[in-house]
Amino acid sequence: MARLPRVKAENCGPVFYHLYARVSGVEGYYPLAETAARNMMIWTIKHYSSLYKTSVAGFSIMGNHYHMIVEFQEFEKLPKDELKEIFHRFYGKDIKTYVLWDDKKWDQFNRRLFDVSEFMRNVQAKFARWFNDTNRRKGKLWGDRFKSTLLEDSKAMRDCLYYVELNAVRAGIVNRPEEYKGGSLFYREITKDSWMMPLKEVVPAKNRKTSLINYRAGIYYRGNVRTKANQQEIPDYIIKQEEANGFKARGVYGKRIRYFVDGVVLGSTQFIDSHLEKLRSSNGYSQRKNPIATKEGNLNYLRPQRKSEIYIG
Repeated sequence: MARLPRVKAENCGPVFYHLYARVSGVEGYYPLAETAARNMMIWTIKHYSSLYKTSVAGFSIMGNHYHMIVEFQEFEKLPKDELKEIFHRFYGKDIKTYVLWDDKKWDQFNRRLFDVSEFMRNVQAKFARWFNDTNRRKGKLWGDRFKSTLLEDSKAMRDCLYYVELNAVRAGIVNRPEEYKGGSLFYREITKDSWMMPLKEVVPAKNRKTSLINYRAGIYYRGNVRTKANQQEIPDYIIKQEEANGFKARGVYGKRIRYFVDGVVLGSTQFIDSHLEKLRSSNGYSQRKNPIATKEGNLNYLRPQRKSEIYIG
């Protein structure tokens, strides 16, 4: 069976994706756990997110894989001066190349800046080159094609992001997610997140301080994380909000949940149905007739056609 194209949303405003990739290697091989490699991975994400029309909501760099939640802007035709400025940030002052570009080349470059596959190609290729050069190794670093889950809206994005922030807690590396230096909450806590999506856009509140309190409280509730002595207990309004969203008990994200990684689309039944129709009509998708309801929260998802076959770069 041929691979099915990656599910992307077009002409519908900004869209969210959960992106995931794993390194190749034997069990117990954790190259991303090294401080230099982890920091380089974060720098690479930061660098390319400043070039592409995307914003990073959060991430988790683990020993042999990483997660990233991003928002991509809807495509628009950019002014030539802006494209040239971005070109220089990609390639330096390579005047010889871009003076030879015709309108078709510039249009391709323009579209590339809004493409999640191109973004991931740059991130993974840049890091792989650095890692191989640094460690005097050759060959493929990443195991399979990266996976992506299309997230319907800011609620689905936030639900997925809470899960991502708890990766290091589930793995037993830290007791609290903000203690993990490979996770975005660590950078939110120390105010080194200016390059990321503003926290008030992730968790709307009157100011950043309140957004951070509510963000951390939501993560703590989902992961059943105990608060520290100098931290505010999970506010009652957060607990009521979580219960209203379908999370009746604390700690439901304390275990591994496959649909956040292996799901193709995550959202409401209407959102899933709209993509089911597109997949069946254009891509030959036949895995499901109906959306699959999650056990936690008021969300639904689609499985891939078969393992790894829905994903293509």
